[in-house]
Order: sequence, then structure tokens, then C-alpha cells
Amino acid sequence: MANKITYGLEDVHIAFKGVAQVESIEVTHGCDVDGEITVTITGAALTGGSEAVQVALATESHSTVTQVASVVANTLNNNADVGANYVASNIAGVIYLTAKVVAVDDNTLAIAFTPGSTAVAVGSSTSVTAGATGWQAPVAVPGAVRFTPSSQGQESTFYADNGPYFVVTANNGYTAELEMALVPDATLATMLGWQVDSNGTLVELTNGTPTRFALMGMVMGDDKNRRFVYWDCQASRPSKEEKTKGETIEPNTDVLNLTIFPIEISGVSMVKGVMELSATNTAEYAAFFTTVYTPVFP
Repeated sequence: MANKITYGLEDVHIAFKGVAQVESIEVTHGCDVDGEITVTITGAALTGGSEAVQVALATESHSTVTQVASVVANTLNNNADVGANYVASNIAGVIYLTAKVVAVDDNTLAIAFTPGSTAVAVGSSTSVTAGATGWQAPVAVPGAVRFTPSSQGQESTFYADNGPYFVVTANNGYTAELEMALVPDATLATMLGWQVDSNGTLVELTNGTPTRFALMGMVMGDDKNRRFVYWDCQASRPSKEEKTKGETIEPNTDVLNLTIFPIEISGVSMVKGVMELSATNTAEYAAFFTTVYTPVFP
């Protein structure tokens, strides 16, 4: 591989590593009469396949759909069986139930209400996101500004014969900053475990579960531009500075702080891969952003 000068970043793609299943149900009418409702969660992950949870409601504090959804979500999270397997959240009267473990879609997952005499009304249990394992298809995220990985791991030197005898380096992956012009709301929601509500509002959830992802991109240089993949990344909330317009216009960017973990693929522990176009990898290079590349060893 010849030495070369690199000068740019483009073609950033993200491929989520499995997707947590999400089910929802909308509360359409609040509590008119004090009493209890029964919320039944059905799902293969639960002990016995279902859990019936009692929720006490009062007209004074649960008359609106938002108030009902909030107390139901809190009660579900505090239930030992449900809380061990799912995270419940609510946005504007809609209750979301997100699986804690990424797995293939569970077609038994459902939320049901028995309102009793409270007059609470709900819609139908609705699948929001199907659960899936493995990397999903890479999605292009336009507007790459910079990517700055910093290696993590300590170096230990063993001394013998009055000098350094051998050096061992622990590869613990990287921390990094990824600066983009703008990360799309749908991508950010999946990445951080947030939700986009029915009005298109990105809602930051306090108990959102992040989804790990492969980060892919291309570093510009000569005619053999290197394409890279970091296989196991996790993002924290982006920082963004909103400023008034001055004499010159300076765009505000999204800066994601990433932790990049080692991952085992085909029995080999690895962190990243870099591919440079050659006479023998034309097809693989051309398809690099179609699926997440996995190494082929002799």
C-alpha cells in the first residue's frame, strides 16, 4: 500500500447494529372516574409470556391522556418483569415499549388496556419498529465535516537484561468526535434511543437505549481513496451551539461524541478496517457502502 496524502472526508454512512423492537399504544381519553386499570403486556421475553399490571388512577391527577400515559409508563418501568425486559416511555399520550435486548422481531409483543370503570380509552397496539439482529443496510448521512478518533489502551513495558524486553499494548478501541452539518432526526432517534412523535418532533427521552452502529466513510486522496469502517460504535448526545447571525454566516453543526469498541468477527477481535482500491478488490470496493464489510482472511 503506497504512501499518500489525504485531505478530506466524505460518504459517511451509518449501519445500525440490530434494531430494538418498539410497540406503542395511544391513550385517547383520560380518566373520568377514580379506579384501577389493568395494562397487560404480552411478549415472549416475559415470564409466562404476559404480565398484567394494575395502575391506580384518579380524576384529579389523571384526567388527560398525557397524565394517564405518564403514570402507566412509570408503573410499567417499576414492574420487575416488564422493567427487566422493556423500557416504557410516553410522548403526548402515546406509550412506547422498547425491548432492552436487540433480537429478531417478536410477533407476540402487544399492549392491552382493561379500563374498568375509569372511562379511559386507547387505540390499538401498534408495531413502531421491528426487531432485527445483524447490521442493517448502511444509510448515507450527508454533510461530513470532520472525524477525529483517538486510540484507547495502555502500553506496558517489561524490563529484563537491564532494558526494555518487550512491550504489550492493550487495544481498547477509540473515542472520537464526528462533526456533521446536520444529523437527520430519524437517524439520531435510532442512534440515541429517542422518539419522533406523530407531528415530526424529535423528543429526547431520559431513559432512551442507544443503538450501536457501524460507521463508514471515505478519506480523499489520490485515485485509490481509502474507505473505512469502524464496526462497533456508540454515540452520546450531540453538542450544538446556536448563535445569532453576525456579519458573516457560520453554520451550526452537530458534534457526536463516539465510543468505538473492539468487536469479534469470525473469531477475530478487531476495531476497524480500511480498504484501498486495487486490481483484486474492485467489486468489494464498489460495494463497500452497500453492506457492512466483513474481513475475509486467507
